[in-house]
Amino acid sequence: MVEKKQITLIYSYNDNWIGGTYYILNIIKSLKFLGENDQPRILVVCDIGTDRTEILKIGYKFIDFLEFSFEFNIGERIINKIGRLILGKLLVKKKIPIKDVKNLYPVSDFISTTNVTGFYYWIPDFQEHYLPQFFSKGDLASRFKAQNSLVKGKYPIVFSSQNAYDDYEKFYPHNQNEKKVLRFVSILGAKYLDINIDVVLEKFKLKKPYFIVPNQFWRHKNHIVILKAVKLLAQKRKDFHVVFTGKEHDFRHPEHVPELKQFIKDNNLEDRFSFLGFIDRNEQLCLMKHSISIIQPSLFEGWSTVVEDTKAINHFIVLSDINLHREQINQNCLFFDPYSDQALADKMEEVLRGVNIVENNYSDEIMKSGLKFISLFN
Repeated sequence: MVEKKQITLIYSYNDNWIGGTYYILNIIKSLKFLGENDQPRILVVCDIGTDRTEILKIGYKFIDFLEFSFEFNIGERIINKIGRLILGKLLVKKKIPIKDVKNLYPVSDFISTTNVTGFYYWIPDFQEHYLPQFFSKGDLASRFKAQNSLVKGKYPIVFSSQNAYDDYEKFYPHNQNEKKVLRFVSILGAKYLDINIDVVLEKFKLKKPYFIVPNQFWRHKNHIVILKAVKLLAQKRKDFHVVFTGKEHDFRHPEHVPELKQFIKDNNLEDRFSFLGFIDRNEQLCLMKHSISIIQPSLFEGWSTVVEDTKAINHFIVLSDINLHREQINQNCLFFDPYSDQALADKMEEVLRGVNIVENNYSDEIMKSGLKFISLFN
């Protein structure tokens, strides 16, 4: 019997950045789509007490878990703070407590690779280079030092898009890293299709037709352009509503969500919006599928989970005209200038008049994704 390939995944459940959690879950799901003989054995490495529920739901046959503490003690934190300030790197790292760790992904800067055979770092995007105003000085310094450390160490890196790959070449033209592009997919299952939309609408006190915006409330997600567009469109049409899902907190800008809600109140638009918060994933997908369209207004993305979800449910999306989105989708969509509320209002009105949805074969993308991930460690 041929020995199965071993893959080691770093996993955390973080509802402040649920996209990062979905990223690892979707890797596991894509590997399940492979034939059983081709499926690798997965070791999931996670912090003590990490909720495994979402992984166990996948039902992947060849999987084990290893918990150990990701936390540094006070002394280690002091040493690492000094290391970051002076050398731009951590001086104390966490070593995964087994003799030989094989094919680790994604490596974090706090993980030691002294006992690792085969690994990749992961860079989703370079938002901090384009939108530095959304980051603290400390965050910017930390990110730039980490990137320079990758360049200096010539470590292998996976990028979530060709756009991110090209940015790395632009910002670090003399790099000698091994570089790969791995575009993730959304693997959703069928449970959301079994949910009665009328029950969900009643639960959240919603009515059709509605647009839905399934983004977390980071400032760069650009929710404000939707509010301004609705203000314009509401002067012409009364037959629509906008639903927001996602955790209503931006720790970098805690005033952000209150400012959005104040704008709605100041412009008497309360009847146009519903804030649902962080809701059940299948209920969210059900609402997305039955919406008139999804809206993705973000100013910057690495590889948008919202866009992949839209493709996976074969629906329509109105999205910001940024390079990444152009790389990610080219049908069942309308692009708009993310800095123009009038442009968005026009596209929303176009959708309300009716659009055609073209069938896609997303299962092919899922299969390709699993094979592409496995090929990283050949």
